[in-house]
Amino acid sequence: MHISIFVYGTWGDIRPHVVLGMALQKAGHTVQVVASQGYESWIRSRNLDFYSLSTDADTFARENAGVLDENVIRQFQIMRKSMRPNLVRTRTDVLEATRKTDVLITGEFGISFLFDIIKVNKLRSLFINTFPLSFSRDVPSVITPPAPDWLPLPQLYNRMSHSMVRRMQWLLFGQSSSSYKEFQAFVDAASALTIVSQHVFPRPLDWRENWQVTGYLFDDDPDWTPPQDLLDFLNMGEPPVYIGFGSMPDSKPETTTRTVIEAVQRTGKRAIILTGWAGLGAENVQENIHILKYAPHSWLFPRTAAVIHHGGAGTTAAGFRAGVPTIIAPHTADQPYWGRRAQELGVGTAPIPRKKLTVENLAAAINQATTIRTMQTNAKALGEKIRQEDGLGETVKWVERFLSI
Repeated sequence: MHISIFVYGTWGDIRPHVVLGMALQKAGHTVQVVASQGYESWIRSRNLDFYSLSTDADTFARENAGVLDENVIRQFQIMRKSMRPNLVRTRTDVLEATRKTDVLITGEFGISFLFDIIKVNKLRSLFINTFPLSFSRDVPSVITPPAPDWLPLPQLYNRMSHSMVRRMQWLLFGQSSSSYKEFQAFVDAASALTIVSQHVFPRPLDWRENWQVTGYLFDDDPDWTPPQDLLDFLNMGEPPVYIGFGSMPDSKPETTTRTVIEAVQRTGKRAIILTGWAGLGAENVQENIHILKYAPHSWLFPRTAAVIHHGGAGTTAAGFRAGVPTIIAPHTADQPYWGRRAQELGVGTAPIPRKKLTVENLAAAINQATTIRTMQTNAKALGEKIRQEDGLGETVKWVERFLSI
């Protein structure tokens, strides 16, 4: 079959989809990735076909860095207005890219703006979700807070939370001539694979057969060679803590850098700080700090004492697999869920919302993550379980099963 994988996102979104695309191509399918132009050379180096979008997710995120400083309602208003021109152009791109496509693989969140294209091009659809999205009465939507303990009908709350998130994405992304009711029926009938470890997110008992949890899809970048200055820093003393906010932009990077460095100094620990999209970093840092532009999580995280990050699904997965404690400073979307989940699993501290990140609470969290033996033991045990899973094999198995129907 000719499969198109549409990803409008950053590295954390691109990598697992490309890993899947490579496996499906190896299984005999023709695979094309539809994504921002900046990823073209990397994707083509993986021997996959590529169709470039005329809009760029990276540029959009950087230009709208300030939106993360707003409250949730204001974020929704700003994003809805600023995303409209991009959505129009992206829909046209995907329409052309999938003219000869049999199957469209993409994430469920945001699928509403592709609904008409799926019908026009007669595409079979399969969702690959980096965080759980399928309806359940047993668990709430990961985009919303969990039901409070005092609530008498938590299952009703859970279903309402899923309905609210689906309605929200329809309002935010919806560019369809179809009705919302028709869209709901389409999403419920579509097959969806949640690429998360079953030890992190057990499959809800009320999920339909076409909704499965398959395991993480890791891209380990095996050909990467660590620079000598990084090796020298790691060999200078005890394992450092890692601090990085990945593809989350920051409207005040100097302030955030000062907060992070001062928190590390208060703990007396060593730290590796990733510059990332936040633009963290400073000149002439102390000898216990190393500023890093890039290193694969699979190589770096096992060499650290703890990982501190934004809570992106991919970074969270890498931290869990590494078997070291996690501290999450969630910025938006599903990130607060992963922060809560790390704490619930006993492998991380309480999450620190990005807007509430201070020298005091970050230093306290670092001390907890590097001294509480139970947390360290739990993290090590979870990492061992995840490393024993075959998320890619399980995902390919279910994709092939759905495509054969």
